[in-house]
Amino acid sequence: MKALIVVVLAGLLSSACSQSGWVKPDPASHLYLPPVGTLVELQRPLTVPPGHTRVFLQGGKANRGFDQYAPNCDFEIRTLSDQPQVISPETFLVVKVQRLTEEVVQLDRPVQLASRGYAGLDGGGGQPMIVQGVHLWFGSDLQPDVMRLTCRGAFDEPWDVESPSINEMRTSLGDYARIVLP
Repeated sequence: MKALIVVVLAGLLSSACSQSGWVKPDPASHLYLPPVGTLVELQRPLTVPPGHTRVFLQGGKANRGFDQYAPNCDFEIRTLSDQPQVISPETFLVVKVQRLTEEVVQLDRPVQLASRGYAGLDGGGGQPMIVQGVHLWFGSDLQPDVMRLTCRGAFDEPWDVESPSINEMRTSLGDYARIVLP
């Protein structure tokens, strides 16, 4: 009888764990990230400024910087140049998805970003601000220098911070790019 109970429980546990594949993704949820196989369709050219390797998008507008208290995205390239670089319209395939957490650290200097491993280096001024997000790594034969799309939620207290939802990513990208889930 005990063996039968163990087999039934193992089957139920296995079934429950595999049910996540049956759940329809919710683009409004902060818990759901775009999976590998997602397409990012860049609809308009983006210009990466000289001396930079990324161009930020927020509220549907391309910017040099971003408001850290609102969701934002950036397209990143691998090569630094003293000339403007153009990312041409293309459909990029997402080949890797990676969560990110960054912490804002203040040490009597301008704001700096530190990796998650430096928790507590806030200069003694209290709890640091944190941002969560996602790197969507691309595999492109046409533009191999275009590395990834990174989207972040708003900087917030550690207990309130959330990754951006797919809908927030789409709002940040505006009509520059579309996220197409598989």
